[in-house]
Amino acid sequence: MLPARNLRRLGTVPRLSTFLALAAGIALLAAAVVPAGAGSWKGQETQKDGALYVTNPATGIEAPATVDLKELWRVGGESENEEEFFGVIVRVTTDPKGNIYVLDNQLSEVKVYDPSGKFLKKIGREGEGPGEFRRPGDMFFLPDGNLGVMQTVPGKIVMLKPTGEPAGDFPLPAPEGGGFQVLRGGRLAGKQLVLARQLQTIDQAAGKMSQTVSLDRVDLKGKVGGSYAKLDRTLQFANLVIDEKTFGTWEQGGRWDTGADGRVYVALGDNYEITVFNADGSKDRIIQRACERYQRTAEEAAEIKGIYEAFTRGAPNAKVEVNNYDADVGALYSRDDGSLWVLSSHGMRKQPKGTVGVFDVFDSKGRFVRQVTLRGQGDPHKDGYFFVGDRLYVVTGFLDALVASIGGGEKQEEDPSTSPMELICYRVEAPMVAKGN
Repeated sequence: MLPARNLRRLGTVPRLSTFLALAAGIALLAAAVVPAGAGSWKGQETQKDGALYVTNPATGIEAPATVDLKELWRVGGESENEEEFFGVIVRVTTDPKGNIYVLDNQLSEVKVYDPSGKFLKKIGREGEGPGEFRRPGDMFFLPDGNLGVMQTVPGKIVMLKPTGEPAGDFPLPAPEGGGFQVLRGGRLAGKQLVLARQLQTIDQAAGKMSQTVSLDRVDLKGKVGGSYAKLDRTLQFANLVIDEKTFGTWEQGGRWDTGADGRVYVALGDNYEITVFNADGSKDRIIQRACERYQRTAEEAAEIKGIYEAFTRGAPNAKVEVNNYDADVGALYSRDDGSLWVLSSHGMRKQPKGTVGVFDVFDSKGRFVRQVTLRGQGDPHKDGYFFVGDRLYVVTGFLDALVASIGGGEKQEEDPSTSPMELICYRVEAPMVAKGN
């Protein structure tokens, strides 16, 4: 394992929960260039199998826009200040006062900064006592103002007061039929939680592990009200096969999100299709957009395979199989203004240096508005992105740091070009939502 200070770049947010489970289981828009003319929507709305399909063309209502991001502040990097040292940042969120909470998976703590980036305090710590956790994978604020920190394995949600004092554990629902519970991610959606849970049982005699991964809606008393998505798989210990077709699904953290209105967005398949659920679990609509599949080069496929292999080193004779194509939807982000920002496979790949990403922006009805190119420091394939309110937080070097933290980045230790993780804050000053018909 690399020394913590040598951790550098690694990190697509979309892959975080998948890789953590594998390891456990075996102003931003300050200079917007927005065309004046607004057109009309050329898509279609149809009812099929009791659901509303919003089918979008390849082009949006309005012409594409390019935005040069305005940096507000950054912390970390080469700073010698311990208050700015990070292991692996896995979640960034804010409280009602605008203070920024930064969850560190490797250091097992939450650093808190004020809106200007000034360090305030640390809360939580590594351990098994009150207010303590190990290798956390996510966090969110609850309606009572307490912060829930999600420990991945064994799954539990540790509650902390904003001051850092322990506030007990969330009454997490027990696995049906027993077994072991892994938490993959969590969000607040209105007055309930949405939890990505992995329940697994081991059959020693048969030499296998059975896993059920589900995206559940859970009330604040810990009762499961239903599932938005679910998948089952079996792992054979003597012949372990990690197939991206099975593991690289919606369970990846960046391929589902929740809205301020309680709606839930999930990219269920590899194609450009996003299912939108209402808070009660019913389908609101299915958003589609014409998109050509991105075929990986041999080098890109090998890179993806190498990442999976880094998380299966503890399993002898493990075999990894990866897809020839990227999933059309790489990551999606529900914004507070009701818009949905989607980072597609093409928006992530082969972009010029200095491009944070090319985002497809949809309005609250699922209509494709325009593509927005964000320019600044950021690598959509390697770094972590967090949209929070009117801010975009970029975590540099996320993916490589995560691999290195579990002992998968030995070669990086000799690379003098690597640099420690940074957190960069940009302001999002324009919603970029359609005003056409």
